[in-house]
Amino acid sequence: MKARSVVVGGLAVVLMLVLAACGSTDEQPEDGPRAVTSEEAQLLAVTRFRNFDAGSRAFSTSISVSGVATELTGWVDWEAALGYATASGSFDAEALLWSDATVGAILTTPDADGFPAMPIPDTDEAGWQFQELDPEASPLFALLATISALGQDRPDNPLLVQQSGALRLRSGVIDGTAVTVFAAPPTDEPLEATASADPDASPLRLWVDGDGLLRRAEVHLNASWTAVDFGADGPRLALPEGGS
Repeated sequence: MKARSVVVGGLAVVLMLVLAACGSTDEQPEDGPRAVTSEEAQLLAVTRFRNFDAGSRAFSTSISVSGVATELTGWVDWEAALGYATASGSFDAEALLWSDATVGAILTTPDADGFPAMPIPDTDEAGWQFQELDPEASPLFALLATISALGQDRPDNPLLVQQSGALRLRSGVIDGTAVTVFAAPPTDEPLEATASADPDASPLRLWVDGDGLLRRAEVHLNASWTAVDFGADGPRLALPEGGS
């Protein structure tokens, strides 16, 4: 398995991955969704770059896989274009290792916090099962691909973010940190001058703090919203020597 760079052109590309498969929170009631201001567009435009600049971050989420509740706990390293997480539930825990092209699974014993065993087992080791990471194949694969696409090596174009329909939905608090909840642009093209953005048109919501750091992403999968919570910086991920 060879890690390859994630190449994405804009926030709307992240949404395409979602559409192919289709801490405590205290929300504060206020006015309804509205178009982002120039300042908010600037904040949203740096979010994926902030992830990439952080290198690796911990995340946790849960998703139903063929009717089975599955918890994912791990890390995503946007600079290395790799993700590594424990998949656990009413089955033997597995470690998932994915790039933008492939995903592999191997039995694992998670640590006390639910993270997969480190270092990453050699991918030539018996027990690994690899396949193409096709977002259209399953909601799980769409979720993994979306998580990988939430980091890139340059900021998005803030003017295009604003023109293509990004919305400010509301404010909130995650683990004591104030955030703004955005609906990502549903397209990477500017909207018609007379068009109004629809908050239900975007399958991706981003919970962003005042520094542009992503605290949570909500992805619309399986006809419901799946929350992915991001935590502290994680270990840098790399394929073992001899991995292919």
